[in-house]
Parts: sequence; structure tokens; C-alpha cells
Amino acid sequence: MNKNNFLAITVAALFAILLFTPSNSEQFNKQLPAFPSPATIEILSLPDIEAQSALAYDFSSEKIIFEKNKEDVRPLASLTKVVSMLTILKELNTEEEVEISKRAILTEGPSGLLVGEHFRVRDLLAFVMVESSNDAVEALVEHLAKKNGVAAEAADAWFLNLMRDEAQSLGAGTMMFYNPTGLDIGLEAGAYGSTEDLINIIKSSLGSELWQFGSVTEVASQGGKIHKLKPTNLLQGDLNLLIGAKTGSTDLAGGNLLVIVQYPLGHPIGIVVLGSTDDGRFSDVKAIFEWVKNNPL
Repeated sequence: MNKNNFLAITVAALFAILLFTPSNSEQFNKQLPAFPSPATIEILSLPDIEAQSALAYDFSSEKIIFEKNKEDVRPLASLTKVVSMLTILKELNTEEEVEISKRAILTEGPSGLLVGEHFRVRDLLAFVMVESSNDAVEALVEHLAKKNGVAAEAADAWFLNLMRDEAQSLGAGTMMFYNPTGLDIGLEAGAYGSTEDLINIIKSSLGSELWQFGSVTEVASQGGKIHKLKPTNLLQGDLNLLIGAKTGSTDLAGGNLLVIVQYPLGHPIGIVVLGSTDDGRFSDVKAIFEWVKNNPL
């Protein structure tokens, strides 16, 4: 065999080896499992909720855990009462006595209060936080206004200025108030704000005694009449280590809910949903809370 033939055979053999032997990169690619991208994992694991906006926040680490349209400004319904009652606590002693007026009783919404009954401020706070009583809100506003020389018919307008100042001091910069209860006023809501506003309010008020009143089961008037309270928060017994909660629902707002829960013990987490449905607000919060437990920071 001459030199040229030998060289040709050698080159052909090397070419055949290269042609039928997979490259290292091809072998590596064939061994890779078909995992979804991190972005796909995140989307697949997010809780399915009805709420138009939502926010879950870890107050210990000061980190957002879950969010959906957190800056959207929406009708607050009775979540408004968190600000109105924090304002009341700032201005009144909880042992002060309040008389229930006919004007307060005529406020929209059911109530077990009676004209002429007398309650301590703390008892009316329990009516507000447990039953979301509009009458109790108006009775407290009237009482505070009267102490400051403001007529009953001008009490709400006067009190709204105090609420606006309180919201600003608590970091709720986009909140707007048109009544102290959050009730719809025709085609306009009684108050507006975002889930971000509400989380800021919780953050600033975690140490407030306001959140303790949601666990009260009954109160007595100064005359001795016992009032059994009917909770509007259907998750009262479902969320272990619940610190506080407030419900809200109107035609314009839909279903709103705010809860503060410890997970784990001594570790407060706030969850707020706005623009859900009456039933959906509870399932939304439960779904977000379950997601939080399964996706620790």
C-alpha cells in the first residue's frame, strides 16, 4: 500500500468515528430532565383567588410574600372601620360611657343596639370589630363630636378630617373617606384604598388593643342587658393563632377581608383581599395562607 492510499484510509476511518460518536454536549443534553423554568414554577404555584387585589406581608422580615395589584385603589366597605376605630381609640378612653341615640340606630344595617342604652366605649368597639355594626360606629362618632362641641348632624363631616389625618400618619397615603363606615353612597363608595394602604395600617397598629376586640363573644349594657355578638368573620375558628380580623362587603366593593395571623407562633403575617365575593373573600384568604405556609421565605 502506498503512502497516499494509507493516508486516505486513515482519514476515512477518523471521519466515520466522529460521525457515529455523539459529542459530549449531545450526551449532556440528553441526560437533562425536562424541568420547567423558575418563572413557570412560580406561576403554577400561585393561589387561585377571586379577589381583584391582594397582599400578604411578613411583619417580622418586612417582606411581601404574595401580591396581586397591591396598589389598586378600590372600595373598602367596612374595612374603613379599622381607621375610624383607631381614630376613636386615639381620642376616647375605653371606659367612657356612650348613650345610643335614635340617629345612630337609624344608620343602615342591622343592629342589636337599643335607643337609650349606655355602653362603655370598649363594648361598642367590640360591636364594630365582631359584628361590623354601623350603629356602634355612629354612636361613637356622635359621642366624640359632642365632647368637642360639634352638633350631631355635623359629626360625620368633622370626624372624617380626623380619619384622614390618622390614615396619613399610619402610612395609608391613597385612602379617601366619605363616611366613617364605608357604606356605599349611591353610585360612590364610602371609602377607597389599596391593599398596600391596609398593610401599612396593620404594620403601624400591631400593638393596638383594637385587634383584641374581635374575640369578644358578648357585651353587657350599663343596664345589664346581655348582647350576644354574631361574628361576620367566618374564618374565626379556622385560622389558628389569629391576632385580628375585619370583614367588609357592599355592592360596589364586593367582598373584602383583612386578617392578621401568627405563623409560626410570635411571627405575625397580614393578609388582605379586596374585590372578591362574599364567600370568595374567605376562600381567598385561606388559599393565600396555605400558599404562605407551603412557600416560606
